[in-house]
Amino acid sequence: MENKITFLVLHLGYGGIPSATINTANALCADYPIEIISVYNLSQNQSKLLDPKITVKYLIDGEPNKQAFISNFKKGRLFKTFKEGLKSCKILYLKRTLLVKCLKSLNSRVVVSTQWDISYLLSKYKKLGSIAIAQEHHHYLPYRWKNKYIKTLSKKYQNIDYLLALTNDLAKDYRQFLKNNKYTKILVVPNMLNITKVNKSKLTGQNIISVGRLHVNKRVNELIAICNKSQNVNNFYIIGDGDEYQNLKQQITDLKLASKVELLGYRNQKEIAEYMGKSCVFVMASITEGLPMVLLEAMAHGLPCIAYDIPGVSDIIEDGQNGYIIKNRDEQAFINKLDSLLANPSMLQSFSKAAIQRANQFKPKQIVALWQEILNKYLPK
Repeated sequence: MENKITFLVLHLGYGGIPSATINTANALCADYPIEIISVYNLSQNQSKLLDPKITVKYLIDGEPNKQAFISNFKKGRLFKTFKEGLKSCKILYLKRTLLVKCLKSLNSRVVVSTQWDISYLLSKYKKLGSIAIAQEHHHYLPYRWKNKYIKTLSKKYQNIDYLLALTNDLAKDYRQFLKNNKYTKILVVPNMLNITKVNKSKLTGQNIISVGRLHVNKRVNELIAICNKSQNVNNFYIIGDGDEYQNLKQQITDLKLASKVELLGYRNQKEIAEYMGKSCVFVMASITEGLPMVLLEAMAHGLPCIAYDIPGVSDIIEDGQNGYIIKNRDEQAFINKLDSLLANPSMLQSFSKAAIQRANQFKPKQIVALWQEILNKYLPK
């Protein structure tokens, strides 16, 4: 068995889990040999951000066709929908088949799974003598499959050595779900913040920014509506790509906001840093997150953050200190807090200072120490 760490990811594209995995792998590779096995090889991915010492393998040289299936279905193209449906089934079959084959052949001392539908396979096919670590990156409550998720954790994590929770509250829930599992150790290990380019905002211009996948769960459409009703927003930068891109583009057109709202698509870290530097406030309207690292990334640039009250947000935003947490998805309260913050330069400066202090608590040194408490038991440096 090789003394190395293997991370298992769905893909290395744009998103929270790939970014968190890349940050962790880069921080650990100075002390441990590391490889990443990605199920899909997306056309847009972040593999260039990996340290050259890290090796990457792809199981499928391509990506899911979900968007093509949905697009054809909405346009009533029955034959093409059927064709994409068959392709989707083939991709899903390959995903599981190749994952199982990969797990059976893995010879790494430590294997880290980054999402639950891979973790239960890791538990089932874990090799004798290896250490299986499951990272839980999402909060389960808002998910339509939460009952299946909880059942999977309760029944199918029997050979997982360590389950890593992002927050103390989630760790308590996992201990309840795994109360009959006397084998798995549950630890709190947050994602680490590792930004190579920090462009501290000058907090001028009354611009706001949002960064993330353009998925329906992110509710970027609500942020556009808030921008439309705000009295003080000058420009709204939306960075990211995804299923909702065209819908959001149409919304911007319908509201006649083309001169105010910029739908920027995918941007690399350097470009994101530039836009962070031109912004005053980071806004988020997601209905579900785990530990939303994008908030910490914004805070590292000195941006106060405003977000709705969902699990994980209160672990980062200190309400009234470095940003605001809006209760009950109250749109008007969101607008009021945003406008008052943009109109108050001294408050912006105070919140900005507190934001930077908060981000510093998630720097690699602090989080690597938590990982080393586990890894040093099994891997020689």
